[in-house]
This record gives sequence, C-alpha cells and structure tokens, in this order.
Amino acid sequence: MEEKKVNYWKWAFFVLVGILFISGCYLATKVTSQTKEQTNIAKVSDKNSKQKYTSVDVTLDKKQANATINYYLRKNQKKGKIKYRFLVDKSAIMMGTTKILGKNVLFTLYTKPTLDKNGNILLKVKSVAIGSLNAPAGFILKYVKNNYDLGKVAIIDPKAKTITLDLNQLTKKQDVLVKGTKLDLVNDEFKFNVKVPLK
Repeated sequence: MEEKKVNYWKWAFFVLVGILFISGCYLATKVTSQTKEQTNIAKVSDKNSKQKYTSVDVTLDKKQANATINYYLRKNQKKGKIKYRFLVDKSAIMMGTTKILGKNVLFTLYTKPTLDKNGNILLKVKSVAIGSLNAPAGFILKYVKNNYDLGKVAIIDPKAKTITLDLNQLTKKQDVLVKGTKLDLVNDEFKFNVKVPLK
C-alpha cells in the first residue's frame, strides 16, 4: 500500500493566509473602534455642536455703556425726522433733535433706568424739556409715538410714561442676544449677559 505524500508547502500557505486574515481583522477592529476617552470627547463635541450660542458676562462703566448703546442706536435709527441718543450720568437721559415748524428743536427726557423682566432697559420718564420749555411727559410721549417711527428699538408707553430700549433689537443684525442683569448708576456698574452665535 502506497503512502500518501503530505504537501507541507500547501499547508504552510494556508496557515500563512489564515494568520494574515486574522491579523487583518484584528487591525481593522482596532482602527475603527474608539477608546472610552475618545467616546466621551465625541459626546461632548456633539453636545457643543448642537448649541447655537456661547454666553459671556460683560461689565461696563458709564462711559462704556454710553458708547456701546449709542453705537447700536445710530445703526438702528431710520432716516427720518427724529434723531436721538442715550446718556447715562446721575440719571439716564434721552436727548435728540426733531423739526417743529421747519426748525430743529432739541428735546431732552430725564428718566430713571431699571431693567424689565426680559433684561431690557426700562426708562421711567420723570420730566421732558423741549428747548427750554418743560412739557408734560405723557403728552410728549404720545405725540412722539403717533408722529415718529422709532423702529422696534425704542418702545414708548405714554400711559405708563416709559420707554423700553429693546437690547435684542439693537443687536439683531449681528444675531447677538443681550440681557441686562444689573444697572447701578451710583456705583457705575452695568452688567449684561451676551450670547454670541457659534456659527
């Protein structure tokens, strides 16, 4: 009876192919899988990518507050018959010019500033001067509201004798959200929470 010859080269080839296949599968698994740390980082990154804004707390003094608010007021005022600006000193003053009977007339509103529930600046009008003439606050506010378009930035309530400066309308073009958190005229401290878009 003739013995069958074992083909060692053939078996060696199959063993080599098997080793290469197993090694390839192992490397592929390692390359495509993540460590626990990488998984945690990815989760944080995904969470942050879903956020639309990043939040920053800003503290200003009177000079900085005046410059910032008036910059945005100038940007938002429409070309019309009335121009106004904002000044914070011992009180909050809104002053501007308008035409009455064809002449430029200066008006000044002396107000007490606070923050409303939305963090906007709420100006309670104490007195109004047109030129050197003192005028009833409610009457003047009603006149301005009925005759001039101040846009959505300055919201007038003649009955309550208030003007609300909508901070989000001021910064709407930049897609920035602003909320006042503190107005302290005595200690010269104005705090705002500013939300800046991430994209």
